Amino acid sequence: MSRIIFQKTYIIVLPSFESTAVHKHPFLHLFYNAAGCRISTEHQVVQGSCIMTGPNVLHAVPAGNAISFFLLIDPTSHLAELLQNRYLQGSSCFSIQLPEYPPADRLNSVPDDQIIQIVEDFLAQLGLFSEPDSMLDGRIQQLIENIISGQWLACSVREIAASMYLSESRLTHLFKESAGISLKSYLVIQRLERAYRCITSGEKLTRSAHESGFASSAHLAYTCKKLTGISVSDVLKKRKTAEF
Repeated sequence: MSRIIFQKTYIIVLPSFESTAVHKHPFLHLFYNAAGCRISTEHQVVQGSCIMTGPNVLHAVPAGNAISFFLLIDPTSHLAELLQNRYLQGSSCFSIQLPEYPPADRLNSVPDDQIIQIVEDFLAQLGLFSEPDSMLDGRIQQLIENIISGQWLACSVREIAASMYLSESRLTHLFKESAGISLKSYLVIQRLERAYRCITSGEKLTRSAHESGFASSAHLAYTCKKLTGISVSDVLKKRKTAEF
């Protein structure tokens, strides 16, 4: 089954599927398969071992692909800015052919921490570096702790701003400046991560959605499918397979 690993500014997906329906979302994509992969967009079919797409680009993975991994990159992050400036340069897609790295056929047997290191090394080879940790504003550090603990996970940016006695615009600016990612994107990533952990630990779908700050199980399913291309049922299959 598909595997998801959450990082601060991007999500790593090792997909079990070989195709997706046409969709779009605000995140940037980076697809990798040493043997080559194809991505269909509204205007063209792009091929290469490494394919990058910009935000809000209609795209699909055609049938017959075996993608080793893909990344969903927060569009407000330093990593997205580097990718836009170095490769996309205003275009919707970019593809390159690279020497085989990492060893694609062995990724599914590798622990999460090693996958993360492989991806970070891969990004470094491309001249793309995750933003280094910076000194967080004390208010932002407390905000992040409140989100991770679940206290503010279901809150809107407006509600969080009111709780911190800040205007919504001031909070969003302060969070981006301090954390290197927009607060709205950070909340989405944290909610998905909490839901994924709840589901894979055995929680029912409705409770997982509630625990992770989604309005309903349908909202969780829609967000998961839209961003990752993975249905919640795929995650549930993974959990059931692990139980046997």
